Formats: sequence, C-alpha cells, structure tokens
Amino acid sequence: MFIALDRNLPRPLWQQLVDAFIEQMAHGQLQVDDVLPPTRDLAHILGVSRSTVQVAYEELFARGYVTTSGKGGTRVIAVPALRLDHQAPQMTSAPVMQMRPDPIAAELTDWLQVNAVKPLDIDFRHQEPWIDDHFRTAWRRAAARALRAMKPEDWGYQSPYGTSEVRRQIQDYLAVVRGITVDANQILMTSGAQHAVDLIAQTLLARGATAAVEDPGFPGARLTLAYRGIQVVGVPVDADGIQVAAVPASARLIFVTPTHQRPTGVVLSPSRRQHLLDLAHQGTWIVEDDFDSEYRYRGGPLPPLFADAGSHVLYILTFSKLLTPAVRLAAIVGPASAIAQLANVHSLIERHLPIMEQLTLAEFMRAGDFTRHLRRMRQLYRTRHEILMRQLMDSRLARLFRIHGVETGLHIFLEAEPTFSEEAAVEAAANRGVGIYPLRPYCYRCSRRGLLMGFAQTDQQAISEGVRRLDQLWRAYQ
Repeated sequence: MFIALDRNLPRPLWQQLVDAFIEQMAHGQLQVDDVLPPTRDLAHILGVSRSTVQVAYEELFARGYVTTSGKGGTRVIAVPALRLDHQAPQMTSAPVMQMRPDPIAAELTDWLQVNAVKPLDIDFRHQEPWIDDHFRTAWRRAAARALRAMKPEDWGYQSPYGTSEVRRQIQDYLAVVRGITVDANQILMTSGAQHAVDLIAQTLLARGATAAVEDPGFPGARLTLAYRGIQVVGVPVDADGIQVAAVPASARLIFVTPTHQRPTGVVLSPSRRQHLLDLAHQGTWIVEDDFDSEYRYRGGPLPPLFADAGSHVLYILTFSKLLTPAVRLAAIVGPASAIAQLANVHSLIERHLPIMEQLTLAEFMRAGDFTRHLRRMRQLYRTRHEILMRQLMDSRLARLFRIHGVETGLHIFLEAEPTFSEEAAVEAAANRGVGIYPLRPYCYRCSRRGLLMGFAQTDQQAISEGVRRLDQLWRAYQ
C-alpha cells in the first residue's frame, strides 16, 4: 500500500490520507472486507502522528466506507463507484434558467438612463432638487440627535406602518400645511412613491384589473402597475389636466398628479377635480401623488383631493423632491381600513423600513428644519424660475415652443409640434454643452413632443448662459 503525503500542501495531512484511501477504493486497490493497517503501524510507515491516522479513519467511518471492531480492526464495507476513465468526476451542468427579457423593466431603465448624469457644462436637470450646505448640516445634526435619543426598543423590529415619531410629525405637517386631519393609523411609510404604487397594486387590485394613468405621466407609476399584471390605460392630458371623461368605466384605480401634473406642469381644473372626486365617492380608487406642490410660486400649496374625499383617495407624500432622493421615504395617507391592508402586505414583503432614516426625518421635522428648508428652497427656486422664464421669453425659444409649468415645481415644459425631433434637439444641445431632456419617456400612447428644463440645480449664471446657447442653436436652424 503506497500513500504519498505532501506536507507543503495547504490541505491537512489527515484529509490527504482520507483522499488517498478513497482513491484506492475507487481504483480497486482496496475492496470490500479488506482490512486497513493498524493506526500505529500506518503512522510509523508514513512518518506522521498516530492521531493523524486516527482522525482519517474516523472520517472514513463517518462517511460509511469502513467499520471498526475490537478484534477485526478497521475493515472496508463499501467503496465508491468505479470511474472507468479514472479521471476527476465531470460535473454535469443542470439546465440553466433562461432569464426572460422584461420589456417593462427595460423601459424603466431607459427612462432612468435618459435622465442620467452627463458631463455637460450646463445641465437643466429636472429630476433632483438642490442640495446645499444648510440642508446637509441640518440633516447631520438631526441624525446625531435621533441617534442619541434612541431607546433600546428602537433597535428591534418596528411596526410596518412606520415609527410613531415620524408619523406623528407627518400628522402635524398635514394638519398645518395641507389642512388634512388624520390619525396615525391612516399613515403608512414607504421607501418612495414607486414603492407606494407597487404596494397599492399588490394589495387593492386584482391581477388583470384596469388602472388609468395620465398620458404623458410619471413612468414609474405606469410601469409598476403594468409589472404587477394590471391593465394600464393612458388618459390624455391637456391644459386642464387629465381628461377625466376619457377614463374608462372599468378603471378600478386612477393615478394622478393633480396639483402639478408630471411632466407637463399643468394644474387640474376645478371641474375635473370635482369629476375625480365624484368617481372616488362611487368607489374608484384615486391615487394622488403630491411630489412637489410645496414649491408653488403664486399663492400657497393647492389642497389635495384627499381633503375632500378621503374614503377612496390614497394620498402619497414623497420627500424625494422636497428634500433629496437619498431620503428614500414617502407616506401613503388614506382610510384606516385600506392602510391596514397595505400594512399587512408591507409586513410580509419588507417587515419595516430602516429605522434610523425615519427617526432622523422625524427629528428634522420636529426641530423645524423641514419647514425652514422648504421656505429657503421655495425662495431659491422662485428666483431661478423667474430668471429662466425671463431668459426664455427674451429668446427665440418662446416663439418656437409653448411654455407650460409656470406656477409650480422644479421644471418647465417646452411643448413642440408632433413632428419635432426630441432626439436631434437633445443631441444638438449636448454638443453645445447644455443638457435638456425629452418628453418621450413620459409618453405612453400620446404623440406630444417637447423638452423638459429643470432649474433646481442651475444657478443664475448657468441659466442665462444655457438659454443663450440654446437660442443660438435654434437660430442656426432657422
């Protein structure tokens, strides 16, 4: 019996010995009823300790290859199947699951890529708010205070509704600013508006149900509903907002942005607002996304639909535009029975949201930093909005496009004729170092065309220079 052990290998000597015995069994050098050498003798032959051999024999016994008796020694009782090629066993690969290309996810990715950061001199981005040192400092302080105030129970599992602290602060904010009085059990925290829509689709709609969305409208809502097997119908938007009369009677849910339509910027007219409220009273779910109406430059924020028809309206308050997309928090406000259903599904899927982020937001609001931030940003955005509008009205662009979104929000919409090539315009502007963005990703079935220009992240000098370059660009094409 020849066994070679290599002390330079990282594999322990007893494992090498086990491998050698199994290899000899596989090649027929050891057969059933053969007796292995006594541990003391084999240890002397191999120049190893007796305990090394004992451990190897114990491993062979544990694997079922040998048995041990007092008088009969260690005897082989089973051998591995003989490999005819005496090669290392070939792994047979199981059929690989083919991932089905998902056009819905691909479309969402396309929308996100269109709005991705580009190396441009001037970028009229419309997806993100301005983040200044005041906000960063205040948020860090709120996080530090929240961490110091955390109780032992705060480190454990929490309610799927969200922490009581953050819901209490949202209650106060809604009552003071939005004129909405709700109980804590009417508020459910989510990780953003898309998460909220996804939760609503899973909980309140059966697969195959019909939902209506604005067209053009927020792609995240439309694609999330479609991904959950909901039949999505696009409803045209005009200067008065969504054309409520065009909503199909079969629609069990209508997703709207009434106080600042995304992306056209129009405000829902009073008559259409009442029509939506009538549908809510009749049992149709209205999902109201209020993503940036705090930034209104003519008067205060408009009252949400939920204030007038709370029984079948789910109001989504998101903080991505009010603060920063990094704060992945939003709140669904609605009737207690519906919120309870959403909370049950939420607990099944995610259990609860990150606690520290909720406590920080609660402290940020409790200390008054939230209202101070909104007041400061509203003034900043009003100034930048006025500059952008003045520059546009003095340029050729005002004669080439119809300008929408002049009252609220962080961007304006330059509407063009249906034959307008958004791709060519975006590329030409980028060649001049200016970032403008197409309407196309927001369209479902509509043929409207135009460009989106944000001003939240663009200062006065950049706005003036950016419009000047765009004006020169269109002059060159005239």
